[in-house]
Amino acid sequence: MAGDLDLLISFKNSLANPSLLSDWNSGQVVCEFQGVTCKNGHVSSLMIRGLSLGVDFSSVSAHILSLQNLETLTLHSINLTGFISAPTNCTGRLKELDISSNSLRGSVSDAASLADSCHSLEMLNLSHNSIGQAFYSFSPVQPRLKMLDLSYNKIAINGDIQWLFSNLGSLQHLNLSNNNIQGTVPHITNCTSLQHLDLSTNQLSGSIPAGTFSGCLNLTYLNLSSNHFTGNAPADIETWSALVTLSLSNNNFSGQIPISALAALPGLRLLDLAFNNFNGTLQKSIIKLTSLEILDLGANQFSGLIPHTLCTYGISSLKLLYLQDNYFTGLIPDSISNCTNLVSLDLSLNLLSGSIPSSLGSLTKLKDLILWQNNLNGEIPSELSSLGLLRNLLLDYNNLTGTIPDGLVNCTNLNWISLASNQLTGLIPIWLGKVENLVILILKNNSFTGSIPAELGNCKGLAYLDLSNNQLNGSIPPALAKQSGKIVGGLLVDGWLAVRLGGSMNTQCQHTHNFLEFDGIRYDDLMRMPSTRYCNFMRPYMCGTGSFQKNSMTSMVNLDLSYNQLNGHIPTEISTMQSLRFLNLEHNHLSGQLPQELGGLTHLLEFYVSHNMLEGSIPSSFSGLSVSDLDLSNNRLSGPIPELGSLATFPAYAFENNLGLCGLPLPPCNGGSTSKGGVSEQLSTNYKSSQGWWIALWLLFSIFFIIGFVIGQFI
Repeated sequence: MAGDLDLLISFKNSLANPSLLSDWNSGQVVCEFQGVTCKNGHVSSLMIRGLSLGVDFSSVSAHILSLQNLETLTLHSINLTGFISAPTNCTGRLKELDISSNSLRGSVSDAASLADSCHSLEMLNLSHNSIGQAFYSFSPVQPRLKMLDLSYNKIAINGDIQWLFSNLGSLQHLNLSNNNIQGTVPHITNCTSLQHLDLSTNQLSGSIPAGTFSGCLNLTYLNLSSNHFTGNAPADIETWSALVTLSLSNNNFSGQIPISALAALPGLRLLDLAFNNFNGTLQKSIIKLTSLEILDLGANQFSGLIPHTLCTYGISSLKLLYLQDNYFTGLIPDSISNCTNLVSLDLSLNLLSGSIPSSLGSLTKLKDLILWQNNLNGEIPSELSSLGLLRNLLLDYNNLTGTIPDGLVNCTNLNWISLASNQLTGLIPIWLGKVENLVILILKNNSFTGSIPAELGNCKGLAYLDLSNNQLNGSIPPALAKQSGKIVGGLLVDGWLAVRLGGSMNTQCQHTHNFLEFDGIRYDDLMRMPSTRYCNFMRPYMCGTGSFQKNSMTSMVNLDLSYNQLNGHIPTEISTMQSLRFLNLEHNHLSGQLPQELGGLTHLLEFYVSHNMLEGSIPSSFSGLSVSDLDLSNNRLSGPIPELGSLATFPAYAFENNLGLCGLPLPPCNGGSTSKGGVSEQLSTNYKSSQGWWIALWLLFSIFFIIGFVIGQFI
């Protein structure tokens, strides 16, 4: 029988490029090979990750699985190809086999045969492969197998899971998520050992009849999210008495949530029912869920009051409370402050009224306070300054008044401050420049006065700055560009999905862009926002805020200072912000010339400087811009529009109402009438002819983007 050294060298020689395992040599001690661990001089463990070996599974089966003392084998993301098959000489000691993130093919039957051939196998991870092309007769699941992961494969036939559910054996952990399994969930029999079941992100449909999981008395984790289930929540939830985690999110469940049944689950810690059609009120009896730590009821149709008893009694263990995107009314209960372990609170996109309870300042573990789009009034409580761990403060689209509390300077961990579309007044605080971790600052659509603090340039990670539609005056501080190329690594906004909505040119929309936290909101429900009722939002830019993660080569992404009373020149220092995608300076009193240096902003997507007093010619460097939207209209610009680049492709209204601009898309510079009437007539003709084309282009872009976003949810 071949020894360990011979088997490993044979495996190496089967590679298309054996040099990838350069230290696997016959003259070297086998226990010193890359990835090898030994016990008593024999190979007991082999781990290779992220090395593109490009080898067929048959070679693994013939050589690696024949190692007689092998206990664990991990070949993760090594470009392992071919069909999985039952090895003829699988070591009797192998307990854990991880061959995930490869290009393996075969059926669920083949996976079962592989497990059956390795008699001691307890854990088999085949996730992120291409398992599931065919449905054959099955071998029984190896009776000692405890963990089977087939997630992120191509299993589609309902018969696969029907067979698995009737042959679970001693399985404790079964993961079939992110496949394409269709049909209904079959009844599970003989599942007394099963503790973890994940069927999320498939194409399962229909209702879940009572008794489907009734035999799974030890089930602690059940994830049925992101399918197409309908009807009421399962009627026999109370029989799943061992449940700790239950996720039914992203389905089409409806009716009221069965609080009394859920109260029969004493160990339930996570309840996720988001993105369904549950309705009715949130019953006071929810306090019976005494062990609950995570409650997500977002994106449903709940209405009525948030129970004032929510955190009064045993449910005070809550860490995450998500009630966003519903129709809750009334006040934010003071009793929420009794949930002293609360880390994240999201009540956005509801109909809540009254003031923000000052008692929230006692939640010293709170990191996320998200209350945007309600009917809240009053001032921002100064007590929030006690929240030293606060990362995200999102209070947009309310009726808040007063100033920004100076005490928030104590919240040094703030990443995202968004107070847009309120009635806030006073100066923009200088101390914001001391919040070094600040990534997103949105103060638009308020009544702030005074100048823009130059100290904002001291923020080491400021990527998105929107101060538009206020009453700010003075010049644009060149110091805003101080952080360009000097960003501290690792600064980011954790885990949120955001949407940036761009609108058409509409005189009724003083500001046509919205950057919103979007992690728990239905896209269609954005239409509930008042600003979307009169602004034709056509350009959605979806992004995870993790994309704002900083490194030493990046700078600001968005700078919007439009609709203010700013004067002076446009600072040339803006050109050092090489990561700028959106630059909006329109509707101010800016003068001087367009800086030649701005033509070097090669990543710029949108550039607006209309309705200012800019003069001179359009710099020739602007030919290098590859913007998708541009507006230089209503200034005092003159001379020819640069012929090279994309400028001539924009409609005439992007250049209209200047002193003497000429050339495409305006009338030529060396002929035709240049009188005010003639130019106006020509501009009107160009505008009319291009308007339909321009709108059609943006609609096409929007449809493409939305389809891409939806598809991305299932990848």
